[in-house]
Amino acid sequence: MTALVRLPRPDLIFFDVGDTLVRADPSWADVYLLACREFGLDVDRNELERALYTSTSSGGWSDEGPFEASASASYDRIKEFDALVMAELGYADLPEAFFRCVWRAFDRRDAWHVFPDVPLALDAVAAAGIRRAVISNWLWEAPELFHTLELAKHFEALVISARVGYQKPHPAIFRHALDVTGVPAQRTLHIGDSYRADVLGARTVGITPVLIDRGQASVQDPSRVHGSPSPREDVPVVRDLFGLLDLIGVDRPALATSP
Repeated sequence: MTALVRLPRPDLIFFDVGDTLVRADPSWADVYLLACREFGLDVDRNELERALYTSTSSGGWSDEGPFEASASASYDRIKEFDALVMAELGYADLPEAFFRCVWRAFDRRDAWHVFPDVPLALDAVAAAGIRRAVISNWLWEAPELFHTLELAKHFEALVISARVGYQKPHPAIFRHALDVTGVPAQRTLHIGDSYRADVLGARTVGITPVLIDRGQASVQDPSRVHGSPSPREDVPVVRDLFGLLDLIGVDRPALATSP
């Protein structure tokens, strides 16, 4: 992990969501299994993780755009990915009801774990007078889910790939976020867990990137699989959002601890 260096305090911080603010609980595979069991499918958890990895590595969910920005198109895109996953497991002709069940499973509050450092760190960033917004590769329903998770209240803007028609690392979604917030790129910072999507994507438009690595070895978000390993020496790396506070010179909350 790179040594911590101080960065100039930004006017605004953009936050990724998956594996930055939240994680599938207890994992992506376990949420999928809820739908599989409801439909009586005998699916092994380890085989499901392998199918998620294989489907993502082969290019599933890698289209950066442009694509149609609508609720129906968003659902069709995730259904196509889910169909690839299930085909890997030998289920190539599942009914529409199954894919709707998977979609609903990921839209539930109990499908997501909000990392405990997140609310405290976001409050500290706000108290320091730094603006906050989200840039996330997520489905159309993201704003409603983020409200359910009590995250939306921390941000002035939620820039969601399904509603923009581009996803990270495409520069268009970052430019859209800059246009929405009206802050020059050189006065912003973006933090996320994917070197390809978050670090390289932010750099294409002049936003300073920070990589967050929460130290989980198992495959959680399959969108992280696609792309090359990260050369950690060229970007600041933190383990949690308290590390981000240290990086930009914002005092940690009194009760803050790091793993």
